Amino acid sequence: MKAVIIKKHGGPDVLSYEQVPDPVSQKGHVLVKVNYCAVNHLDIWVRNGILGKSVIFPHILGCDICGTVLEGFGGFKKGDKIVVYPAVDTSIPRVSFGIIGGFGKYKGGYAEIISVPMKNIIKKPIWLSDKEAAAINVSYLTAWNMLEKSRCKKGDTILIWGANSGVGSAAILLAKAKGLKIIAVTSDKNKTILAKKLGADFIVDRSTKDVTLEVLRLTNQVGVDAVIDHVGAKTWPVSLEVLKVKGRMVSCGTTTGGEALVNIRSFYSKEAQIIGAYLGSKSQLVSLHKFMKLKKIRPVIDSVFDLKDAKDAHKKMEESNQFGKILLQVSN
Repeated sequence: MKAVIIKKHGGPDVLSYEQVPDPVSQKGHVLVKVNYCAVNHLDIWVRNGILGKSVIFPHILGCDICGTVLEGFGGFKKGDKIVVYPAVDTSIPRVSFGIIGGFGKYKGGYAEIISVPMKNIIKKPIWLSDKEAAAINVSYLTAWNMLEKSRCKKGDTILIWGANSGVGSAAILLAKAKGLKIIAVTSDKNKTILAKKLGADFIVDRSTKDVTLEVLRLTNQVGVDAVIDHVGAKTWPVSLEVLKVKGRMVSCGTTTGGEALVNIRSFYSKEAQIIGAYLGSKSQLVSLHKFMKLKKIRPVIDSVFDLKDAKDAHKKMEESNQFGKILLQVSN
């Protein structure tokens, strides 16, 4: 089969489109023909490498998968369209679970065929296209989990960083459908326009305005009920500063680094909470599908690259030139 593999950590150039052996069927697993696989920041973190985490080379990235099962099992027939729930068991201490195509033993969806646990298979909602279905399993599930952990209710105000990203754009759509008041952060005029179209009530362009001052101005110095922070080190200080008394910051990513310097006094004096969010459960993914159908929400797709052009897809994400999800088309 054809796949994009990495044989070492590094920049986009370590991605190599090659012929590799097909995966072998094993007990409790099923072979899936991959139709589309979305690109996520996890792919970039694994490609670059993180101190203390390892993979077995050659490794195949990709955790956001829509495809067809190549063999029947349980309630599934050969040829059924499915999506793959990305979380798998891990032996790493103090980590909730591993992710397919991430740091661990499971090879991912940058390949024509993948072997995954049968328990990770979910029928593709018929109202979603294959492209749309591949865009939901990571970013939208993570945003859904973060919104649930934020405990925001209708009318509450939430700050969402990185409106152009997969998690950011997903959080705006889902938060709007939940009746929340949204302040979104963007980095240029074009992304501001697109964030407004998604439903953000207020936009802060961080390239022209101080985010802290602007958010406090928009909330009459009260602050926001919650923050969706998937950016990391550079945004944590601001995220904590703009929370109202008893506000909640929900964090899921470290795109700008994993170690942040924060104002501890500001944090405890307002009795704020920092809550971690790591993907979400399989049952949450099923409920997310139902919610999106009910609210007529379709995922935002920025662009689709052929699998062989995975390098270009990674470069686009690293340059933050997308608005919504970047997909790889693996099979027709």
